[in-house]
Amino acid sequence: MCSKTWSGDPPNGDDGAVRKRIWSLTVALTLATPLPATAADSPWQTQPVEARGALTAVSSGPEGTWAFGEAPDGRSFALRGAEDWQRVPIPDVGRVHHAQSGWAVGRRGALRWTDGWQRVRVAERAGTSTTLQAVEIDPLAPELAWAVGAETVPGTQWRRGVVQRWDGTAWRGVPVPDGLLDTSSELTGVAPRGGDEVFVYGIDHDRSGSRVVVLRYAGGTWTNVPVSRRAGYDEQVVGHNSEAARLVGWTAPVGAPASARRPLVLRVNPDNREVVRERVPATAAELTGVTSEYGTPLAVGHTADGRPYAVRLSGDSENGTWIADPVPPVRGRLLAVAGIVVPNIWAVGVTAANRPLVLRDEP
Repeated sequence: MCSKTWSGDPPNGDDGAVRKRIWSLTVALTLATPLPATAADSPWQTQPVEARGALTAVSSGPEGTWAFGEAPDGRSFALRGAEDWQRVPIPDVGRVHHAQSGWAVGRRGALRWTDGWQRVRVAERAGTSTTLQAVEIDPLAPELAWAVGAETVPGTQWRRGVVQRWDGTAWRGVPVPDGLLDTSSELTGVAPRGGDEVFVYGIDHDRSGSRVVVLRYAGGTWTNVPVSRRAGYDEQVVGHNSEAARLVGWTAPVGAPASARRPLVLRVNPDNREVVRERVPATAAELTGVTSEYGTPLAVGHTADGRPYAVRLSGDSENGTWIADPVPPVRGRLLAVAGIVVPNIWAVGVTAANRPLVLRDEP
C-alpha cells in the first residue's frame, strides 16, 4: 500500500469566513500482488517427505533423482526418489551446497557417485580450509569436472574465492590472480565450456557493498568479464545453470534489511562474453536456484515473509518476460531446483517447521 497526502487550499476553494482551509487527499495505490495459489491453481505440487532438516540441493541424472540436505545436527543426509522418497546413508560433508551429474559438494568436502556416494578429498592449501559451492562436469569430457567455492585467508576472518578442477583422479587447484578477486570474495557458479575453458561466477565484497564477478579461464589465463554495477546496491548471485544461461540471486540497497531484497537475474552469453541484467517482478523476494525446462529458464527462491517463490521466462530467451509462477500456499523457503523435463523438475527447500520441502513441477 502506498499513499500520498497533499495539504493546502482546495482547488475550487470558497472565499467565505474561513480564509484558509486544510485540504487533504489520500490516494491509495495498491500494488498488484498475486494471491496465494491453491494446490489446484499451481503447476507445483508438494511431495510428502519423512525427515527433519533442510533440503539444500537436488539433482537428476543417470544416478537417479537425489535431494541432499542438512539435518538439525549439521550432518548431511540424502533422499533418493521421484515417486517415493527414501532416505539413503551418505558420507558426511555437512551442508550440501550443489549437486550435478554424479557430483555433490558441501561445507566439508565433495561426494562422487561410483555405484554409491563416496567422499572425495578436495584440494586445500596448507593452513587453509575450503568449502565448495558449485560443481559441473565438462560437457566434452564427463569424466572431468570443475568446482568453485571459497577458502579461508590465513590470519584473517575472510574467505577468498577458489577454483578447482577434477582431473579424473583428484581435485587440483586452479589459482586466480589477486587482481581479479578481492580478499573477501566467494565463487558460487561454474560453467565449463570444454577443454581448458571455463567461466566462473561469484561475489566480491568491499566497503561499497557486494558486486557480481564473472571470470573466464582459457589457455592458462584468467580474464575479467565486465558486469554493470548499480551504485549503492548490494548484488549477490547464489545460483547458476548453464542450460538456462542465467545467474540468479538478489539485490538491495547497501545496509538495507533482508526484507528489502528483490530478485536478481543476469543472462550470460559466453560466446560474446556479455552479461545482461533482466527485468524481474519487483517482489520482496530472493532467488536461490535456476534450471531450464525444455529450454525455458525457471527460477525458485522465497519471499521476505517466508513463502516459496518461483518465476519463469515467458517468450524467447533474449526478449522474454519473467512472470511469477503460482506455488502452493505453504510456509517455507525453496533453496534449489533441478531437472529439464516435466515431470522430473524438482524444487527443494525447508518448511517453517524445519522439515524438508519438495515441490514437483507438474503443469
